[in-house]
Amino acid sequence: MGVLRNQARRLLAVPFVLDGVAALRDPAPRAKEFAPAVHRLAERYPRLPDDPGLLVRLQGAAGVVGGLLLLAGRAPRTACALLAAQSVPTVLAGLRGATGGDPEDRARRRAAAVKDLSLFGALVLAATEPRKRPSHLRWEAEHAVGRIRRSTARAGRRVRGRAGTAVSALGR
Repeated sequence: MGVLRNQARRLLAVPFVLDGVAALRDPAPRAKEFAPAVHRLAERYPRLPDDPGLLVRLQGAAGVVGGLLLLAGRAPRTACALLAAQSVPTVLAGLRGATGGDPEDRARRRAAAVKDLSLFGALVLAATEPRKRPSHLRWEAEHAVGRIRRSTARAGRRVRGRAGTAVSALGR
């Protein structure tokens, strides 16, 4: 099961790496799509930058970093959480964009929004999955070490106790 889970995580990372590289190379189309939302947020929160291109590049960089971490198998939960967080604007923009336009365009946007939403759900599942329980062999080895330590400590106490009685018997 562990090998299958690792390969599934790697497959989950691929679209984010490819999408992130595309966003870093050419942020203009996505920046145009996100511009109205970015401007509204910048008006409401003055500390946020009002540059959609910058935010698209940041989102692309987060996608590449999180995807590469996931591909490498390093910090998979953190990588999934990063990818889930960076995909929220895409999911929201996709859901908002799936309501307007001609029927063909609306169907295409709806399909893309559903795909983005399902990837978000998969990332949340992967980020929150419980830690793998130790294998039976590992558990047995750890407990065997504990049993050996306890038995050697008992044996040491017995030896010290007998040595103490022998010394006191010689001293009489």
